[in-house]
Amino acid sequence: MSSRRDKIERFFVEYEKGANSFDVDLVTSEFTPVFMGADPSGVACVQNDEKFRAAIPERRAFFEQTGFKSAKVLGVVETQLDERYTMAKVHWHMLFEKEQDKPLNFRFFITYFLFDPGSGPRVAFYISHEDERQVMRDAGLIP
Repeated sequence: MSSRRDKIERFFVEYEKGANSFDVDLVTSEFTPVFMGADPSGVACVQNDEKFRAAIPERRAFFEQTGFKSAKVLGVVETQLDERYTMAKVHWHMLFEKEQDKPLNFRFFITYFLFDPGSGPRVAFYISHEDERQVMRDAGLIP
């Protein structure tokens, strides 16, 4: 049987794939049926439903307009909270190139609270510690 740490590592390998591919089935499989997301501007409760599925291609289109190239997990620091919940602080690197030969690199942290009902971890809540849109505005990626 694989260890909890192995499950978490495999989860974030797949999560990174979803962040780069915007594969609707993959991305939706990584979240609980209802989850919460937060950033410096507040908290949202999201249903993992058809509306969420429809938002994924919209996010892809938005990211393509900003010159998105890739997202990479640089590191994961996990804390087991109990038998079903794990907190994982993930260090990300994102690369954008809106103008050719002018890459923009961003590093940031997101803290995930993962729930594992026995079939593998899923995101139940995440906190993006930076305001993604503000960072993009400051870098000139969006108006």
